[in-house]
Amino acid sequence: MEQFIYPTLTAFFAALITWFFSRPKTKVEVKSIDIDNEVKSASFYQNLLDDSKKRLDECLEVIETQNKRIAERDKIILEQDSEKRELQKRLSDLIDEIELLTSELRKYKQLNGKQS
Repeated sequence: MEQFIYPTLTAFFAALITWFFSRPKTKVEVKSIDIDNEVKSASFYQNLLDDSKKRLDECLEVIETQNKRIAERDKIILEQDSEKRELQKRLSDLIDEIELLTSELRKYKQLNGKQS
């Protein structure tokens, strides 16, 4: 029986002492692994943020370009509206002049018709 108990107790205490002294090393290794994981996680999120910033900058650039195009087209529209108003006024004046000339022509034809 002693042949079984002494080796078992020796193995048990050896394992206990080994575990006790290796515990700080294990804690350090676990802490190191945790730190590595956190660094990798931070790097991953930093890459996501960098990519998001890049895409946001590109979108803002596109918006700025579109706003410039819109402003240019608004300017063209205002110029065309002004030109349209001028042409409508000129058309109205020409119509009035045509009516006046038509009236004068009728009077002239009436005078010529009575003289014959």
